[in-house]
Amino acid sequence: MKHRIVHQGQSDWRIVVGRHASASEIHAGKELQRYIRKMTGVRLPVLSDRMPAGAHELIVGANEHTASKGISVDLQQLGNEGFIIRSTEDSLVLAGSNVRGTLYAVYTFLEDWLGCRWFAPGVTRIPENATIELEPLDICQIPTLEYRDSFSYMSFDGNWSAYNKMNGNFARLTSHHGGKMDFTGRWVHTFNMFVPVEKYFDTHPEYFSEVNGARIADRPQLCLTNEEVLKIMIERIRDYIEEHPGINAVSVSQNDWYNPCRCANCRAIDEAEGSHSGTLIAFVNKVAEAIETDYPEVAIETLAYQYTRKPPRSVRPRHNVIVRLCSIECCFAHPLETCEVAMSFRNRTGSDSSFASDLKAWGKISDRLHIWDYVTNFSNYVMPFPNFGVLKDNIRFFIRHNVKGIFEQGNPMKGGEFQELRTYVIAKLLWNPDYDVDQAVNEFMKAFYGKAAPPIRAYFDLIHTKVRAEHIHMGIYDPPTSDFLPADLVAAAAELFDEAERLADDEQILNRVQLARLPIRYVQLSQMPTYTLNRKAMVDQFFRDVQAAGIEEIWEGRPLQKSRMFMEEGTVFKHGSL
Repeated sequence: MKHRIVHQGQSDWRIVVGRHASASEIHAGKELQRYIRKMTGVRLPVLSDRMPAGAHELIVGANEHTASKGISVDLQQLGNEGFIIRSTEDSLVLAGSNVRGTLYAVYTFLEDWLGCRWFAPGVTRIPENATIELEPLDICQIPTLEYRDSFSYMSFDGNWSAYNKMNGNFARLTSHHGGKMDFTGRWVHTFNMFVPVEKYFDTHPEYFSEVNGARIADRPQLCLTNEEVLKIMIERIRDYIEEHPGINAVSVSQNDWYNPCRCANCRAIDEAEGSHSGTLIAFVNKVAEAIETDYPEVAIETLAYQYTRKPPRSVRPRHNVIVRLCSIECCFAHPLETCEVAMSFRNRTGSDSSFASDLKAWGKISDRLHIWDYVTNFSNYVMPFPNFGVLKDNIRFFIRHNVKGIFEQGNPMKGGEFQELRTYVIAKLLWNPDYDVDQAVNEFMKAFYGKAAPPIRAYFDLIHTKVRAEHIHMGIYDPPTSDFLPADLVAAAAELFDEAERLADDEQILNRVQLARLPIRYVQLSQMPTYTLNRKAMVDQFFRDVQAAGIEEIWEGRPLQKSRMFMEEGTVFKHGSL
């Protein structure tokens, strides 16, 4: 039996929210009311479950009316984020946990059954219909991933992240969004934060790495077999948890450089385990065991990164340890499962194993394996990075091998090549790894670029076909003189952007098209000889446009002025990352 919720601008339906509803469930009821009104012009009343149950109810959350309709909500099975959408004879239940499950039920209903989309902040698709009529629904969704994060400027918007069911650490998600996976503060590379070399080295050099027979103060790691280091770390972790109530995990992880300890005790363990991850996991396990009784809800997280990427032979991470495996060495033009080309750091990992084999091995021994993946060019944020063709394959590969959380590191600043589109596609795939990427790209481009979408889609296809058809590898520090950016492709791309600018519907669309064109302009300037007539004027205009767009960095960690200097000299394009 169909439910006709709104008919020709009229409705006798109501929204019911529980009297003990959480902030996110109250917000879910208001959001359902707001979007149905946007779509139909009809404002459904939001009422409490204190009133008697009746017909024609949209029941939001597991409350007394849910039970009165004979619907059981298994909150243990659904967890914090799973939900059901289920029709009864005369009503519809949208319910999950009071954390994020009920809110996600409402957003999924609006998206998948009523056609709403939240592409980017301020760019949505909300269909206008005088009638909402639904076939019977019986839906249950439980996310495969406990943690879904896209580290990009757009994803920091809390409303956008909630609409697209992202729960990342850096999003501005509040209680009415149901919170997030909280790794408050400095969340990786924490050895020096908790046991600072500046504080301890003069009196206790033995706390730090022994390299080539001597303890080092310049960029050390910790000596992970030193019992005093363990004691200090446990004390600091306890303090940190007390200082950050509600935190989900604390990172105990190597500093962002090499120099693992090679003292006799550390070396014995690492050689027996076949990897420097041997001492790391043994140390982290002891920290996790020490805090578990008092803080059972807090996990200890660490990195499998560069010299610790290969898993140990026999040591196993405890159940309350999260291992975050990093793909920094990989090619990002081809699926990680099949491409074993290493683009950087190859001679420094301490292992000849491929990323794929390391992932499979960690997946067999870790209860909570997370991924740190990379989805932009960190030497050149404003440069084409044709990786859309592998996003789905890689995420599905991760999940097949027991990954429970994924962090896709993009560009945290405004701008960047297709940043909004890439962030949107990633969000769709992290919730549903089977999502149709072409559908996501086409829907997004139509909404974001209007009549200018077809030539931009043609450019998108052109550059992705290049890396796929010619099997060109691509790392995250490649220069804009790379093989996938030959002069003929760049010229063809410029013509497509000329067409897109001519087709732009209005000033706002034109601005978006011109922002999307910045990567091609960047490549053109990069490949242009420094002695070219008017090149300096073009560089000046490029940086004026970059600043007007609010872009603060085009290379990770470098101010625009330094980027400009390198561009004027042409130095960076000879050496890649500087």
